[in-house]
Amino acid sequence: MNSEKYAVVDIGGTNTRFALVKDLKVIHKERFNTDANDPIKTLNNLVELIKKHEITSLALCIPGPADYDNGIVLHSPNLAGWSNFNVKKFLLENTKINKIVFENDANAMALANHYRFKQSDKEITQFFTVSTGFGAGLVINNQIFSGFNHLGQEIAYIPLGDKKEFGLHLPALSAELFVGGNGIVKRYEYYSQQNKTTKEIFDLAENNNPLAQQIINEGIDVLAKTIATTLAFINPSVIAFGGSISLKNKTFVQKAIEKAAEYTEENQYKSVRFVFDEHGDDSALIGLDLLIKQI
Repeated sequence: MNSEKYAVVDIGGTNTRFALVKDLKVIHKERFNTDANDPIKTLNNLVELIKKHEITSLALCIPGPADYDNGIVLHSPNLAGWSNFNVKKFLLENTKINKIVFENDANAMALANHYRFKQSDKEITQFFTVSTGFGAGLVINNQIFSGFNHLGQEIAYIPLGDKKEFGLHLPALSAELFVGGNGIVKRYEYYSQQNKTTKEIFDLAENNNPLAQQIINEGIDVLAKTIATTLAFINPSVIAFGGSISLKNKTFVQKAIEKAAEYTEENQYKSVRFVFDEHGDDSALIGLDLLIKQI
């Protein structure tokens, strides 16, 4: 009889989520504030939950960049006090956990979608999260593929932009400048000298504001090029889209999917199925549960 008790944790810049998952569904979830300056304060709350639920195996999403093999946050722009903090060491020393694994949220979400859409070990799932930023995850042979040193699928900087945007928060041609929410906001502000939210910019585009339309259309084109590049390099069987922008502005993604056909060899394009993440906010948690139970 399996005596392991599993839990999953997503440590975010604002909140930390603790969850129990069964049959690809979250059956229990608790949330508390993440202290950006004091990791021990946050992790002490987590230790209490681990002890309360008698958890023996734990999977966590920690903010990057990170050393995921060793559970160390290297330098998180949103969690200044966590730099070089060894989360794994702290939890092993303060709980009875005997198995612990770390991953980033996009990779965990990719794994959740791979199983949600019933992909086999012969099939490949590419996942894109379009939210505040622009991230990706890849599953091959039912396993997360993260590259040589866990930097595979870090796509924010790929130079697929339509024009050089200097003086913003990322290198000039970075895809995230055009596709991610922060990039859309910063580009609109740069050209208009007006501070708008991502939602407001999408609404302006729908109401025929020329600048908003230009920025959204450029984002569609860069996302289309990203899709086409993925089809050429990887030939996935499924491409799944998640994140707040994808799920709240599906037309943005659908137009990019259609435009990708212009940039893609016909047989590559016809061989892939495009889907939207059906797990919502629980996607990373479900992926983490799959991950810890694989090991």
